[in-house]
Amino acid sequence: MSFKEKLSPAAYESEIALIIKDDAEHTRKELADLGGILEYELKPKPPRLIFDTYYDTSEDSLRQRKISLRTRRLSGNLLISTKSDVRRIAGTIIRRREIELPWSYNSIRLVAKNLKLTIPKSSISQFHRIPASRTLATMGLEVIQERRTRRETRDVVRKNRTPTLVLAELAIDRVIYTFNDRKLGLSEIEIEAKSSRSLATVRDVATALVSKYRPVLQQWFHGKFVTGLAIRTLLETKTLQDYLVNGDLKPEAFRLIDRTIRSREF
Repeated sequence: MSFKEKLSPAAYESEIALIIKDDAEHTRKELADLGGILEYELKPKPPRLIFDTYYDTSEDSLRQRKISLRTRRLSGNLLISTKSDVRRIAGTIIRRREIELPWSYNSIRLVAKNLKLTIPKSSISQFHRIPASRTLATMGLEVIQERRTRRETRDVVRKNRTPTLVLAELAIDRVIYTFNDRKLGLSEIEIEAKSSRSLATVRDVATALVSKYRPVLQQWFHGKFVTGLAIRTLLETKTLQDYLVNGDLKPEAFRLIDRTIRSREF
């Protein structure tokens, strides 16, 4: 039985991401005030603060297998997640296999077994007293990325339809990466399908937003994790210095980041 079969029979996320290249604060506010787009209503949900920490071995063995592993702290709860099998579908939509489990003794042992990592030897009582980072260190993992995201979400529903069916979720994200003692921010929009039948909705909403806010918005084919890895490399090589302003990325920076990711020089 494969890793994906053991953890979940079907755990995919299908989405389009749009990077906000310029005037990010104003654009986020405009988007937050947007009540609808095309034939869809955007129904607000409470904002959330998300803390993500990504891990890999010192040899980058997970990344070599195109797997990412993170812990996520959200509303006082700790989750452990993996993402893999990234591919483009329907032309512009990025699909990933995502497995997200509550942080627990059984979850971490299952993840370790299926990722072929060292299985923690602590007892259940010891496990609950040990910080997550220390448990992951015993599995041969170290922190490779930390970020904080303030997320404002909107349920995408068809106007004047009863009962209301959520077709997609639109997230307005303000992302802050931490690189040692340095913080760097960017803003993006994610439109995620809530079923396989909602892919057309995701594509239509993304296209309409890009058209409405051009040239501030553009589609971004890279996840936050990979984007952060590329930014880290560019900071280390001091290539990004001329593309920063007040801790944010200038519009020209995204072309450089995209080129770095595509060339795999990170």
